[in-house]
This record gives sequence, C-alpha cells and structure tokens, in this order.
Amino acid sequence: MPSDNIYLASSASRNCDLDTLTLSRHRHPNRGSITSIDIFQNATNCRIKNSSFVLNNIQAPGDPLNKLYDQVATNAILNAGGRADQVKCYPGTREEVIGLIERWMDSDAKDNTIPNMMWLSGPAGAGKSAIVQTIAERCKERNVLAANFFFFRADPTRSAAQALVATLLYQIVKASPVARQAIETVLSEDPLLFGASIQDQFNLLRLSGSPPLHHIPPSLESPARRPIVLLIDGLDECDSERKLSQRQIIQALEHLLMQNDSPFLVLVASRAEPQLCMAFKQLGFPIKSIFLDDQYAPERDIRTFVTGEFKKIKKSHDLAHTLGDSWPSVNNVEAIVRKSSGQFIFAATVMRFLSNSSASPMLSLEIVLGIVPIGKNSPFSQLDAVYTYILSQADNQEVVKDLLSAQLLHNTFNRDNRVLQPIILPIKTILSTYNPARYGRALITNSCASELTAILQFQGNQLKFYHASFTDFLENKSRSGEYHIDIGAFGAKILPALWMKAPESMSSALTALELFITLKKPTPEITKAFLTISPASTKNPNLILKYNSNNAIRIFKSIYRLYYHDDVKTYKKILHQWASWYVSARDLTDLPHLPG
Repeated sequence: MPSDNIYLASSASRNCDLDTLTLSRHRHPNRGSITSIDIFQNATNCRIKNSSFVLNNIQAPGDPLNKLYDQVATNAILNAGGRADQVKCYPGTREEVIGLIERWMDSDAKDNTIPNMMWLSGPAGAGKSAIVQTIAERCKERNVLAANFFFFRADPTRSAAQALVATLLYQIVKASPVARQAIETVLSEDPLLFGASIQDQFNLLRLSGSPPLHHIPPSLESPARRPIVLLIDGLDECDSERKLSQRQIIQALEHLLMQNDSPFLVLVASRAEPQLCMAFKQLGFPIKSIFLDDQYAPERDIRTFVTGEFKKIKKSHDLAHTLGDSWPSVNNVEAIVRKSSGQFIFAATVMRFLSNSSASPMLSLEIVLGIVPIGKNSPFSQLDAVYTYILSQADNQEVVKDLLSAQLLHNTFNRDNRVLQPIILPIKTILSTYNPARYGRALITNSCASELTAILQFQGNQLKFYHASFTDFLENKSRSGEYHIDIGAFGAKILPALWMKAPESMSSALTALELFITLKKPTPEITKAFLTISPASTKNPNLILKYNSNNAIRIFKSIYRLYYHDDVKTYKKILHQWASWYVSARDLTDLPHLPG
C-alpha cells in the first residue's frame, strides 16, 4: 500500500537567507512508510521568510490500483504499525479452539457438509481478537493465503465498513499477480467502485462469469485447496452506533459464499449481540459456531497465563528484589483466576497493571486484591471502560438499572445466607411486584437483557454475569459512576410493594422483611405499608418464625431502630401490631426489652 513519504529540500550552504521554503510531500503507490527530514543539515545562520508548504502527490500514472490504495485501512491489517490493540494468545493457551478453527480451514473443499463460514463469539473480554490474530499469524506459517480485517470502534479508520473490501483486496493482490490483473481491469472500467455499496464492492470478489480469485495459481492454495481465507474480527465494533453495516456485511458474505465453487472460507469473530445473532440465523446456509464458554477450559488457560506473567515480573520488574521466593502465593494466583470467570480480560488487565506499575508488584497485587485502597491509577480502568461502554449502549437506562439492582439484591441474599430467605424471589417477580405496569410482562426485561449479552445472559429466572468483576464494578461508585448500583436504595424502593403483597405471597413477605431489617431509614411509603399490613395478615405468618426464633427479635429491634427516636407515635403503632401477633404465636419471654 502506498504511504505518504515526506522529503525536505536539503542544502550544504553554510549561510542562507531564503524567501521561500518549500516542503514537498511525495506519494508513491508501492513504497513503504519512509519519512526523510534532511533540511539544511549542515547549514548555519539560516533565516527563512514567507515559508510555504507545497504538497505533491506523485502516483504512478494510469495505475488503477491507486483507487484501491486510497481506500485501504492499514491499521486494520495484522501487524500494522499504527495498531494499539495487537495481541495474540499466550503460548500454550486456547490450543483447543485454535485446533478446531485450523481443522475447519484445512477441510476438503469438496466436502459439502463442511460450512464455508465460521462464527467465533463470546462475552466481552473472552479473547476472541487474540485468537483471530493468532490464527492470522499461523496462516503465514502454514502457507495459507489469508486476508484479515480487524474492526476497532476507537479507531475511525477501521470502525466502519467502507474500507473492508479494499483492505481485503489489497492483501490479495499483493499475493496474487493474477488477482491483481483482474482487479486492475475492473477498477480501470469503474474507478469509483469503492464509493458504491458494500454489496457492490464485494462483487469485486465474485465477478460474474470470471471471478478473479478462482484463478489463483495452485502454488498459492491452502491445504484446504481453497485459494483464500477471510478473517474478519470485531464485527460488533463496525458502525457500532447504528449497526446497519454489520448486517450488510453478513449479507454480502452470504452472497460471496453461495457462488458455485466459491474459493472462500470466512471466519467472523464478534460478541453475540442480538442484531448479529439474527443476521447469522437468516443466512441461507448453515455455519459453524464456536462460543467461548467453560467448554474450552478457559480457567486452565488463564492460570497458565497468570503463572507465566508472574514469572516474567519476578525476572524483569525494576523492584523484583522486593519480592520473596514464595511470592505470589498459590492463593494469589487462584484469586485472579477465580475473579476472571473464564474471561481473559480481567487477568490480562491485572497482570498488565502489575507489570507496568512503577510500584512494587507486591503492593500492586495488594491493591488488586483489595487489601490496599486504590490510588490515583486504578488497576481496573481498562476493564471499567468496557463495562461502561456496554451499559451506555442500552436503550432504556432505567430498566437496566432496575434489572441489575434486582439481580445484585438476589445475589446478596444468597451470598450472605440470610435467615429470612427460605424462598428467594426471582428477579422478574421482584420487578413485576414493584412495578406491574412496566414489568408485568417479561418482554421488557428480556429485551433489556438482550442488549447486554456481552456481559450477561438470562439463565432460568435469573441473570448470569459472565464476569465476577462486573459486580465489583457496579457496587463501587468510584468505578461505575452513573451506573453505580445502590442495593440499599433499591431495596427501600421495592420494599413497600413487596410488603403490600404479603397477604398473597409469603415469598414477598419474607423478602420485604429482610429488606426491612437491613433498612437504613424508612420512607413514607414503607411506613404506610407497615401500618396497613400487619404480620398477622400475611399468607402464612408462622413461616416468619419457622427457621429461627431470632427472626422476630431482629424485626422488633429494627422497628425500634428505625422509628423510636424520630417518630414514637408510629413506633408504638407498628410495635403493637407485631407484639399482638407474636403473643398469639410465641411466649413473650423471647422478646427483647424494648420501650413502649
């Protein structure tokens, strides 16, 4: 691909007085990126007046491939110098997945049972890009002709679909003189083709009657006897605001592969976002899918990576002498592996922080583990940016917050083994009880969850977070900002509705009582609900005492704590209701000594 090469006029003059300085910028279609600055290298006492810069674009006259070169996104190509996201699989990891992909690539082209397209998907941070980049590297080693494109939303040169075909074609014509000649012919006839639709651009790869890539010489063929493999990574990052181009690319690839004797295999890697799931389901042929979950032993691979990175740190860090022979402990390694939840992004973020921080790695690890408070530089900043972006894309932020709050509340009940939770309400029930008009049907919660598939999934009636660290992010306001979840505030919001439902549902009653016991301050709605519904009117009052006689004592103490000092009148009313119920159920000797 051509590069913009800058040359400055030079002079050996020792004394000079110029009225005009000319800077020439030359562009050559077949030259690498070279910048030469050699202006007046040996000159002294120079004065420059009225300087001007003249840009000269020098291209090979009549070369139709100049139109191709102008459209190439160099940063989207493997090992491009301008990329900041280059990463490949750590040695010894993801071998099972890589093996599956390469066996698919090496399959017999005459075997019609082998799909021509594979979709590699998984949660955010599962390591999809690392796998594709590793595959691309290995294609070179295995003499497999492959063209690759790595989308990246933060880089405007490769965050849209317009440069995709040109970038793939550029790599193909470099490898095949025959393909080069065919593309030159087409572009000489239609030099504006790269301004056309994605589908029209893809027609360059499947020209009617004489597809140029069908004539690639046998010496360039892969072991699968297919001339070329297309590797497209990060499709979910293409046109990520409107997402229309993502579907158009999949449709164009479908047309490409449905041609008779198509010479292509296509590997697409992306998150399993709803619009992509639908697009792949609508294809006119079956595809091979790999979803990066626990099936592929990620925990083992993450442990290999973490252990290897710790060895590097102990060998090369400037403060390695502060580390003892027993550092890190097995528990330290396992803590990182567990928190990774099978996703490489957490482990990679943590190990990068330990490696790059100027502080002792031992201190940095204590920050990661929460032993030492986080300072100015958070070890989780990259991870938090991923979570923040995904949440920001949800259409209904209020529903997202309610949904996540309900799940965190549910997790809290489970984690703390609460006494008052023989039956934990599903999050959909919690939400529909709290706001039946909004959450009475599952449509809105299901729709909301589908927008967050990169970080969670619905499993039964509960949400499953792919990342254990996502909970830490949501509960820490300094990390999550506007997406922070205050479980206490959410509990206070839903408590009145749950308690009003107590005559019909004992699960609602028990959930409401647990929230009441942990309540920091009653709201008018909570007070009204507890004055309206007495414990005796709940569906099965004896269940409140079933698991531990201390349950009632905790409730009485909470009534005292919440009302006695600020509202004695209300305190006495609520206390009277509960004491009257308790008299009929138990001996009053169990009650704590409370005033009133």
